Amino acid sequence: MNEIRYETFQKDVDYNLPSVFLAGPTVRGNQTHLTSWRPEAIEFFKANSFNGNLIIPEFSSPVESDQHRYDLPIWEFEGLRNSQAILFWIPRTRELIGLTTNHELGYWMGREREKVVYGRPNDAYRINYLDTMWVEDYKDRFNKNHGATIHTSLEKTVKAAMFVARSPIAAELIDELANN
Repeated sequence: MNEIRYETFQKDVDYNLPSVFLAGPTVRGNQTHLTSWRPEAIEFFKANSFNGNLIIPEFSSPVESDQHRYDLPIWEFEGLRNSQAILFWIPRTRELIGLTTNHELGYWMGREREKVVYGRPNDAYRINYLDTMWVEDYKDRFNKNHGATIHTSLEKTVKAAMFVARSPIAAELIDELANN
């Protein structure tokens, strides 16, 4: 498994391998009292023998700052665009609010929903709007009143993203499988 972080140039990533972008709120360099959710996700990928790229929008050093790094949104866009799956895990709190995540989720739902997997813990702060948009978009796209999966554990979210990355298929089938 390849862990691709900000220090890696996007041009050096082999996107012929299954690739998952780990999208969601990011702990910033000045928030040293907070813990990133991504190391736990990485462990789930390892435990499930994922053989591909994890695109991790973080620095290797947890105290590195993205302040004045205007190249990073371009780095992220390239990773999001080229990955076969985008895992959105949104463990939102009052301090880890994830404002960029709101935009990213909406953008990628509109652009390539079939590669988006959405999850958040049950106690995520102020998450109702994203949940509602996820479900309503699904109903609008597929003319169904049920089936839009919102994963409530990181492990299930990881497994769904691995499935999408290994065999990209329609979001409708992903949601149907998760509900059976």
